[in-house]
Amino acid sequence: MRREHCCEQLTRLVGRRRMLAGLGAALALPAGAALAQAGGDTPGASQRLPDRDAPPIGTRIQLPRARLIDGTIREPGYWQGKVVVLELWATWCPFCRKQNPILDQLHREHSARGLEVLGLSIDRTEDEIRKYYAETGYRFPSTRFDRSWWEAIGKPRGLPIVWVIGRDGRLAQVEIGEMFAEDIQDLARWLSA
Repeated sequence: MRREHCCEQLTRLVGRRRMLAGLGAALALPAGAALAQAGGDTPGASQRLPDRDAPPIGTRIQLPRARLIDGTIREPGYWQGKVVVLELWATWCPFCRKQNPILDQLHREHSARGLEVLGLSIDRTEDEIRKYYAETGYRFPSTRFDRSWWEAIGKPRGLPIVWVIGRDGRLAQVEIGEMFAEDIQDLARWLSA
């Protein structure tokens, strides 16, 4: 009896997860629209880059140089030996607004152990992102999504999108659509992988 009950609960949870992922995909923009929003003042940003699938799991990822919204520069070597959780997001995305506090908590709890969360915003200006950060108090860093990120990790259709890169520099996981809190907290498992 208990086993059947657990299976029913798991089936409902998986169904709910898929439904939410579908809703997240409903936020998907036409090809290139997200990057058109990220155009403007970001060097190397493109107005018309198409959607592009993430590389296959296990692919070695060379992360680009990142200029964070606070002006800090992170060179590619900064990420070596760390678990990197990247999130494509926007200040106007309701699913991102629900997911970001949990990602921020993940960052606060595990950054000392080598887990880095980095937001990749598709907002039009850094001022929009800075205002959002001032309102929310988030500590995980963020940069603008541009061509260099598109070339490194792709840009599947949907929002938010999370990529996890393991300590070995290989793509370990990709999630499209809003994640549940327990799924985000479970990303810490990659620290011991």
